[in-house]
Amino acid sequence: MPQPEYINERLEALNDIDKELVIILSNASQVIGTLAGLKSGNEAMKPQFESHVKAFYSSLERASVDLRREIKHLDDNIGTRLLPINLDKKATGQDDEKLQEQLELLERELKRQ
Repeated sequence: MPQPEYINERLEALNDIDKELVIILSNASQVIGTLAGLKSGNEAMKPQFESHVKAFYSSLERASVDLRREIKHLDDNIGTRLLPINLDKKATGQDDEKLQEQLELLERELKRQ
């Protein structure tokens, strides 16, 4: 069964954000590389450094805007297209047991301090 168009649009948008995050990491790497060159006294790298910093902040801004847009889509569609989601839970109570176990561990740790 094919995915609804809305789901495909969201997946494509998240894929674009993922690509932008990879670009951010690449730009950060270039910034650090040129900064190392500047620190070693190579003043000729200053224009490169400035260019890489601008590219880093530009991609960071694009990714931030796109992420905010996707969060808004989620907020706008809660209860209509997205939630509530009905799941058949086969191991009913298992999560509750694990939560209780973690709370007891936390309580013991707090008492020790």
